[in-house]
Amino acid sequence: MFPDKPELTITIPSKTELLKMVVELTKHIATINKFIPSDSQKIALAVDEAITNVIKHSYLWKKDKDIRLEYFTNENGLKIKIIFKGIPPVLSKEGVDINKYIKEKRKSGLGVELMRKIMDSVEYKSVDNINYCEMIKWKTKK
Repeated sequence: MFPDKPELTITIPSKTELLKMVVELTKHIATINKFIPSDSQKIALAVDEAITNVIKHSYLWKKDKDIRLEYFTNENGLKIKIIFKGIPPVLSKEGVDINKYIKEKRKSGLGVELMRKIMDSVEYKSVDNINYCEMIKWKTKK
């Protein structure tokens, strides 16, 4: 069980220029919470994908919107909540046919699938015009 309050909360404007900072912060938090370096890198990649999707699809590239990240830790894992307004995400419940994407030479649309492959849990919800993306990674698969 994760604590009710996040260990760390940051709010950033919806600027792609800040993605590298968020990736490095996420990697650092995962590393100090004893994830192996390759898992820390993957967790950071999942966060990068999630934030990019918010900027691109929910905020339509507007740079003056807020994105809040909350990091929750315990001895077994890491939970990251990304909180944002804007257009709510519309996601398919079933996975993406990667072979179809390759045949069609599509270059986008795989971000959520990548997040689902990296993290043990990825859930989106919208409540009262606020959108939430919650991702969990366990140190050992549950």
